[in-house]
Amino acid sequence: MNTSTASTTTERITPDHSHWAILKRLIVFMKPLNNVMVLSTFARTMKLLFKIALIAFAAGAIGRYLQAPTSDTIWFITGMLVMYAFFLGLFNYIETFTGHYVAFSLLALLRNEFYDKMEPLAPAGTAMLRTGDAVSRVINDCERVEPFYAHTIAPAITAFVVPAVVLAILYQYAPVFMWTLLPFVIVMVVILPVLTAVIGHDGGDEWRATQGEVNAFLTDSLQGLRDTIAFGYGDARARTAWRLGEKLQRGQDFLVRADSVQRAITEFVFCAAPLAMMYVGWDLVQQGQLDPLRDIPVIVAITLTVFYAATGLNNVVNDYKVSIISARRLFELMDQRPAVNDSVTRSPTVQQPAISFNNVRFGYNAENDVLKGISFDIKAGSHVAIVGSSGAGKSTIANLLLRFWDTKSGTISIGGHTLQEFRMDDLRDMIAVVSQRNYIFNTTIGDNIRLGKPDATQAEIEQAAERAYLKNWIATLPEGYDTRVGEMGANISGGQRQRLAIARAILKDAPILILDEATSSLDVETEREVNAAIRDLETGRTVITIAHRLSTVQNAHEIIVLEKGQVAERGTHDDLLAKNGVYARLFELQADEVDAVVEEDDHIGCTHHGHSHSH
Repeated sequence: MNTSTASTTTERITPDHSHWAILKRLIVFMKPLNNVMVLSTFARTMKLLFKIALIAFAAGAIGRYLQAPTSDTIWFITGMLVMYAFFLGLFNYIETFTGHYVAFSLLALLRNEFYDKMEPLAPAGTAMLRTGDAVSRVINDCERVEPFYAHTIAPAITAFVVPAVVLAILYQYAPVFMWTLLPFVIVMVVILPVLTAVIGHDGGDEWRATQGEVNAFLTDSLQGLRDTIAFGYGDARARTAWRLGEKLQRGQDFLVRADSVQRAITEFVFCAAPLAMMYVGWDLVQQGQLDPLRDIPVIVAITLTVFYAATGLNNVVNDYKVSIISARRLFELMDQRPAVNDSVTRSPTVQQPAISFNNVRFGYNAENDVLKGISFDIKAGSHVAIVGSSGAGKSTIANLLLRFWDTKSGTISIGGHTLQEFRMDDLRDMIAVVSQRNYIFNTTIGDNIRLGKPDATQAEIEQAAERAYLKNWIATLPEGYDTRVGEMGANISGGQRQRLAIARAILKDAPILILDEATSSLDVETEREVNAAIRDLETGRTVITIAHRLSTVQNAHEIIVLEKGQVAERGTHDDLLAKNGVYARLFELQADEVDAVVEEDDHIGCTHHGHSHSH
């Protein structure tokens, strides 16, 4: 990518994550299931109306029976109650089923979209994201969006529709009833939700953000429990956990305070409204306009039950707020711009996978460049090693070749075509990587090898395992290829993890192989076994070995030495030693380190030997 392209990608429009923007986005996201949500809202409205009708009729039925205590009256009352109950149950079922169908269907779509958005961000956009916080966002935050669809939209609509219908009915009964009940309805439907939202506003954001911190902290603590205990760091971790707990509680306090205010006002309205209706109703009774046995109980019942709709709204205010906050946390990740993008729909054909870096400049931030205009060519089928001190830019070359990032300036090409000419999937299909820290998934040995070729047959997996010198070890396992390796490969050794990674690369059969410190953390014996598998893997491929340990690269066709982001030297092992430059200095330094370790071991051995004689 040239400089002009780089500057264009930095001109980014900041996504709108305001409250109303998030709300609009959630509603638009619901578009494929709008019809089902309309049905759910209609069913909830009818359910509440039938609930009001059932209770009101039951209240009036007592007076009806007292005035006409006959079997016909009992049968009439019973029949009406059964009818109301049937329709109440029917619409309750429809509302529950459709509401949750919408919610869970949309959650599945949201999770899929989250993963689809996150994958192109890796590793550039996810480097600073802690594992626990990521898990919290994709699991907990997704779950907290569910109440928005299942318990917010329909209650919000019916909270206005149902009281409006009831007020209209009361107006037909007597206008004074409507005007008496209207202020209480306004308090419950308008004032109380706004008041609850204002009181709990400060706590929601802090609570959800702190939950992510707590999850990340717990993940770190569990994964590092062994080292925590070994170094006596438990008390310090406990103090940190306590501080996070207090921070989480502060956010919860705001939400609980808002909930308490909402409950107190609701109880007051539930008591005051029926009393007010009875007061004005008694005047109508005195005037002979109402029957005290049949009408007053109905009015009181309607007054009490009309608030069911408003109560449903108030009960989800906090859930609604948490849903918006959780959605914002998800969208903040999903809306990041990938560091690289596919710009083509078809990739060129590569016959010879020669690699060329032409005046490549790159840095992980705007201030500091890791690579400062490097250029080199790697012939197809050759083995080139890239060495240098820590921070020289060795692994950055692998990252750029895989297009995890794009260059600031200069070009990288494979087979005469720049990386931007390839679809990213096609580009990465041409490259296999065996690194120092290969991720081992918590599944079976066979599944971990299959990562190199998802549609591989069992025979292909076994062949790859044999070439990676794994077959004999796997044969000793009771469950063979179905043996689970544990989280991050905890149940197998470091050498076995590396050979699993090599088996993946063998199965992938890519024309370009990158070995990024593939044996740096292994002991000598294990390294010898892994190197035997690597030599088999290198055959017929263009190989780039990135190494800090120079003893592993002496047989490379050419060695490129990086120093402070630039190519300092290049040549064979013998040529570079003869130059007596940077490579020779690094080689001599590592030789001195090896000698020092040997002398230390000899000293310890002599000391132990002397002690044994003294005994």
